[in-house]
Amino acid sequence: MKIIRNQYFKYDGIIFVDEKINEYFDELAFIKKKKLKYLAIFLDDRNYSLKEKNKIKYFLDKLDIDILLYTLKPSYLKILNKKFDDFKKTRNIFRLNWILNCLQIYDVKNLYLNTNIFYGFNFNFKNKINLFIELKKKINLLLASLLNNKKKYNLKKLVFLNLINYLDNKKFFKFNFFILNKNKIKKKITFSNQINKLEKNLFWLGFDRNFKDIPWSKKYKETNWNKKFKKNKLLYEDKIKYCTRCCLPETMEGIKFDEFGVCTPCRSSEEKMHISWKDKEKNLRKILNKFKNKNYYDCLLPISGGKDSTFQTYVLTKIYNVTPIAVTHGTNWMSLNGRYNLENCINTFDLDHLFFLPNRNIVNRVAKKSAEFIGDACWHCHIGTQTFPIQTAIKWQIPLMIYGESIAERDGRGSYKKLLDHNKKYFYGLKVSAKVRSEKFIGDGIEYSELKKWNYPKKKEMENSKLVYLHLGDYIFWDEQKQTEFIINNFNWKMNNRVENTYKGFKSNECIMAGVHDYFNFIKRGVGRATLHASDDVRRGLIKRIEAKNLIKKYDPERPHALDYYLKITGYKENEIEKKIIDSRKLSKFASKLNKI
Repeated sequence: MKIIRNQYFKYDGIIFVDEKINEYFDELAFIKKKKLKYLAIFLDDRNYSLKEKNKIKYFLDKLDIDILLYTLKPSYLKILNKKFDDFKKTRNIFRLNWILNCLQIYDVKNLYLNTNIFYGFNFNFKNKINLFIELKKKINLLLASLLNNKKKYNLKKLVFLNLINYLDNKKFFKFNFFILNKNKIKKKITFSNQINKLEKNLFWLGFDRNFKDIPWSKKYKETNWNKKFKKNKLLYEDKIKYCTRCCLPETMEGIKFDEFGVCTPCRSSEEKMHISWKDKEKNLRKILNKFKNKNYYDCLLPISGGKDSTFQTYVLTKIYNVTPIAVTHGTNWMSLNGRYNLENCINTFDLDHLFFLPNRNIVNRVAKKSAEFIGDACWHCHIGTQTFPIQTAIKWQIPLMIYGESIAERDGRGSYKKLLDHNKKYFYGLKVSAKVRSEKFIGDGIEYSELKKWNYPKKKEMENSKLVYLHLGDYIFWDEQKQTEFIINNFNWKMNNRVENTYKGFKSNECIMAGVHDYFNFIKRGVGRATLHASDDVRRGLIKRIEAKNLIKKYDPERPHALDYYLKITGYKENEIEKKIIDSRKLSKFASKLNKI
C-alpha cells in the first residue's frame, strides 16, 4: 500500500446534516456503503430543541462517520432568532455559508444536500456559481444591516459571516452536488433519548450513551498493586532513583537529576521565581498585536473545556481582547462535567467553535492497538489534539496557535532556562506523546483511509504557512491551583468531587478515560496522576513528602471503574491488557528500568 503522509483530513464527500436527518437517513446509509470516505458537517446555530438534538445524535451514531460541527458564538442569537419572521430563510443563509466554506477549505468534490436547504432561494441550484454569488450578496446585505444597528446587536467581529468574502468563486466549478430524496416514511421512526432535560444546555456530542460518566458510588476493587506498597514508602523505593525533594522517579519520561538528586521539574519551579514576568508579558503583547486581524480570527485556540483552556480563553478574550476560533478534537469519551465546562467556556467567552469528532468505531479499534504500540489507551487523543489544530490553522490560514501550560511546568523534558522553540519542532507532540504515526495502525480491519485525519501536514507546508504557536505559560506566571480557583469563582467552571486515580478533581475531568490513562501509566512506569499532583504540592509547600507518599499509595494503584468500559470496547481481558502495558515498558529507555528490578 502506498502511503502518502501529506494527505491529511481528506474526504471524498460532505454530507450536510440538519434536524430532518430522519427523513433522508436511509439514503445516507446507502451512500455510506460506497467505498468512499464521507464527512458529516452541520451548523449548530443554538436553535435546536432538545428533541432535535436527540434525533441528530441518534442518527449520526447509527451512521457512524466522522463529524465536523461549527457552533456559532451565542451573540449570533441576536441575529438568528426563532421569533423573527425570516428565521428559516436566514438560517439557510448561515447554513449555506458554512457548506460552501467547507467545500473550499477542505477541497471536497461531492456534496449531499437535502431539500430543506432550498427554502427562501428562488434560483436554480444547479448553477454553482450563481449559488455562490447570490449567497454572497445576501450575506453582505445582512452584514450591512447589522453594521447599521451596532447598538442593537453589540457584536464584536462577525467573522463567520465574513468567511464568504474569503472564498474564490472559480473553485466552485470542481465540486458536484446531489439532492437527497425525502423518504416516504411509512411509520414513525422512534429514537432513544441520549440527552435528558438536565443535560439540555450541555455540549451535546462526543459521549457514548453506554458510559456517560464514572459510577462514583461503586466500590473500588483492591488489586495486587495496592498490596505492593510498603508503609511510608513509594512503590519502587530503594530499587530505583527518586527525586530527593518530590516523588518523581527516574522512570518518568525525559527526567534528569542534578548533583543533589533534585529533578528537572523541581529545579524548573525554582527558575520561575527568578524570571522577569513583566518583560515576558510585554513580549506576549507584541506577538498578539502583530497577529490582530480586523475581519478574521486573530488566532486559533485549541480547547477541551478543561481548567487550562478555560483560563487561556479568559486571558486572551478578557485581558488581551483577542478574537480566537476555538477548536476541539473530540475523543468520543467526554464526561458530563466535561460537556458542561466546554459549553460554559464557549458561552461565557462568546466563542465560535469548531469541533471534530472521529467516529466511535475507529476510536475503539485504535484504542485497542494503542495499548500495544504506546502502552496507553489514548493514542487518538494524543495525536488528534496535535494534528487537528495544526491542520485547521493551515487550511483556515490562521498563522497563530495558542496553548496554555509551558512544557517546563512539570515535564521532565524541559525547563524555563531552556525553553523549547516549538516553531522549529513541528512534530514534538508526535515524539513525546503520540509516539507513532497513523500508518502503524493499518491492519486488522483498519484501513489507511480511516487514519488520514490524524496525519500531520507536510513539514514544508507548515514552514510555508509561517505557522507560529506559543504557550501562555512561557509568558505569564502559571499556577494551576490558583487559576482553577479563579475560574471556579468567576466563571462557574465545574470541578469534579473526584477524578479517578488522583485526589484532585480538576485534571482531565472532561474525559471519562482519564483514570485508565493514568492507571496504565502507573503500571508502565510507576508514575500515576497522584504522583504528579503530590509532587506539585510538595514543591508548593502545601504538603510534606511523607504526606505525598501516602496520597500516592492510596490513589495511584486504584483500579479505575472506566477500565471496565475500556475492556468492553476493546475485547481485552484484564490480565491481557496488564501484560501488554508491562511489555510496553521496553518502548522507553526510562520505563524499561522497571524491567531490571
